[in-house]
Amino acid sequence: MKKIFIILLLAAGAAVSPALTPGDRSGVFLTLPQGARPTAMGEAFCAVTGDIYSSYWNPAGLADLGRMTFSASMAPTYLDMYYGYLAGAMTSGQNAFSLAVSHFNYGDMIGLDEHARNQTVFNGSDLGMIAGYARKFPGKKLQAGVNVKILHEAIEQESASSVMFDIGAIKKFQRITLGSSLRNIGPGLNFHDQSGGLPLTLSLGATYYFYDTPLVPAVSIDLPLDDTPVLSLGAEYSPWQYLALRAGLKTERDQGFLSWMRFGFGTSIRGISVDYAMIPGKDLGSTHMFSIGYRK
Repeated sequence: MKKIFIILLLAAGAAVSPALTPGDRSGVFLTLPQGARPTAMGEAFCAVTGDIYSSYWNPAGLADLGRMTFSASMAPTYLDMYYGYLAGAMTSGQNAFSLAVSHFNYGDMIGLDEHARNQTVFNGSDLGMIAGYARKFPGKKLQAGVNVKILHEAIEQESASSVMFDIGAIKKFQRITLGSSLRNIGPGLNFHDQSGGLPLTLSLGATYYFYDTPLVPAVSIDLPLDDTPVLSLGAEYSPWQYLALRAGLKTERDQGFLSWMRFGFGTSIRGISVDYAMIPGKDLGSTHMFSIGYRK
């Protein structure tokens, strides 16, 4: 019956992240977006810098943070599943450091035996701890970074842990910023007699900065080791100093065009920022993400 538990849990994670094929990977929640701002921009965040959530998409992006920053985000999904992210970061000279905790709760699930009969109700959750470091090389307009991540998954009475790494680099030109990252480098998780590799993903991205227009377009492409490439397009427009409007799309597999879209907005006053993002859904409804942050 443990196999049934694991298959059901992976299937639930795949419903949240449709690009995942159930059963062939562990670390499902490593594919979920974090932060309302990058989510609203279609997750095209590989080459966006200076945001505390930059380190989740590309650890090199943390180097432009500038000041001590704290942020938290929450995304209740359908049924009683939810996931959240809590992070803090600081800079010292050309160096930047961050610590973050992410959590995904699958809610109550029904375990079935081989004959598809109800057996018991159980809960599954994922917990990730992330330490990040980034450094600027101003003379070369280059940034580099690394994340060390510890992942712990629990399913009923079973649990497993793994250590993994992210590496990334960002190169700045006059108006264009280019980024690349390789995420989730490490061994997979083993539950009982079930095992799966982590979602190892190479990401490439670009961001364009206009001289006289408060518009920032961005593009990223994710190249998973064992899955279909995913294209992300997004933009942020700031018509006023305290307001940013965002939109984007992400070409997830087997999803209609509406489910590709992302929308959101954000405001920042006296160091306090509030951001919102919406991911439209088809059968299971839309996902709403909220983030709040403070920059000292």
